[in-house]
Amino acid sequence: MRNSAFLTAALFGLAACGGGEPAPQADEAPAEAAPAAEAAAPSALATPDWMTVDEAAQTVTLNITAGQTADNNYWNFNGFYGGTGEIVVPVGYTVTINFANNDPGMAHSIGVDARTSGFPSMFTDPVPAFEGGISANPTSLTDATMPGESEVITFVAATAGEYSLVCYIPAHALTGMYVHFTVSAEGEAGVRS
Repeated sequence: MRNSAFLTAALFGLAACGGGEPAPQADEAPAEAAPAAEAAAPSALATPDWMTVDEAAQTVTLNITAGQTADNNYWNFNGFYGGTGEIVVPVGYTVTINFANNDPGMAHSIGVDARTSGFPSMFTDPVPAFEGGISANPTSLTDATMPGESEVITFVAATAGEYSLVCYIPAHALTGMYVHFTVSAEGEAGVRS
């Protein structure tokens, strides 16, 4: 009985180690690899209550709040941070951002910048991608948009492409205070979550 238990265990062990398909011989073609999974399609655009698109006037109004939630230490725009979410506007539209700061203890700013895989810890004299597309004193800890304050910026999204809305306060963009901003050549408008 002891030998039969040993023999059974040995047979299971051999089956586990060497079972399956035999290796292809030199004159055999290897099995075809499974096709690569297609990239996930982007989510559909939605128009949240903080975004208004007027096709007749070719305008987009965005109500963007820094520190809307406590996520990412309040360093977020409408709760988005670290590249989550994407705001899409049509090329040629005039964009107005009603910017408010709800962070209880920190200044913030907003501006349209290039999309990149990493932002610096400090910006020196940032220049927005579009004229007028930046809040006042964007790098200042004391003169940017302070807690409880608001500001309005307006610019024309003149060139289609991929950009970011960025907070220029030192280390904020580096630690995730940015959201993707796309100017659509196809005339799309909305937000992807």
